[in-house]
Amino acid sequence: MEIKKINTEKLLNINGTHRPLSFVDFIGQEHIKNVLKTAIESGQKRKSHVGHILFSGPSGFGKTTMANIIAKQSNVGIKAVTGYAITKPAEIISILNSLEQGDILFIDEIHRLKPNIEEVLYIAMEDFVIDMVMPEWGNVRIPINPFTLIGATTKSESLSQPIKNRFVYNFHFMEYDSKEKQIIIEKYLRQYAVDFDPSILSAIAAKVDAVPREIHNLCIKMRDFAITQTQHKRIDQACFDAFLLHSKIEEGGMTPLHAKYLEILRDADRPLGIRTIAVQLWINEKAVEEDVEPLLLKLNKIEKTAAGRIII
Repeated sequence: MEIKKINTEKLLNINGTHRPLSFVDFIGQEHIKNVLKTAIESGQKRKSHVGHILFSGPSGFGKTTMANIIAKQSNVGIKAVTGYAITKPAEIISILNSLEQGDILFIDEIHRLKPNIEEVLYIAMEDFVIDMVMPEWGNVRIPINPFTLIGATTKSESLSQPIKNRFVYNFHFMEYDSKEKQIIIEKYLRQYAVDFDPSILSAIAAKVDAVPREIHNLCIKMRDFAITQTQHKRIDQACFDAFLLHSKIEEGGMTPLHAKYLEILRDADRPLGIRTIAVQLWINEKAVEEDVEPLLLKLNKIEKTAAGRIII
């Protein structure tokens, strides 16, 4: 049976320059970092791999970044791929065969793996073997190098129980508080060499969702605005107010799309179903549920009821 090697050039780029490169640089998630430090130290003393790790939580919270930090701190190689990119058992077998002793295999969106690929993976996770069907000899178990699987998912409920049970560590990324948001904002503004008034950090934090990726994106937008729209290229309160007006950003990071959603509910003055709202927003229902409603629910602007969505 021919096993084709996966082209590693197509693997995820996890070395973006804005990403933290150590636990010290990674803001927040203190419990996760503390447990991981212990696991890494144990692995180094045992001269063995770290137990398999599952990261769950919303997109943009740093799951990929944390996986890269673990590899760096453990001084091992890391290969990364997205769950939907693996379409056949032969592909995951090829990846597993390419791993060196103690390497990390990072699978983003692991919940998108097909059941037959999950089966190959959870046997490899537990016994570090691959079950293969050979025409001449029937089923053959081939040993592979011990490795650490790090899975990242926004939908942990979609993972099968057999693969869930094989993760030694299961972490859920928690919400960032205002102080942590301000630290992240300051870090990115300094990284992009943006001059700013420190007193406005709390005001900036109040206008962005508590998601590191969203905070990073906001800092890029503020940098671009300050460079092109202000005389002194400095973000102070006046500059920030002008930026908010220019970008149409409201409380908590709400955009015109969120504002339109609330306007639809106010004008209806009754509960509305998701399909009705989606039609009026000119986007599909999934986009409403995944891209618009989470922030509104977090900010206590709306409530989902049996009768439909209502404004609070």
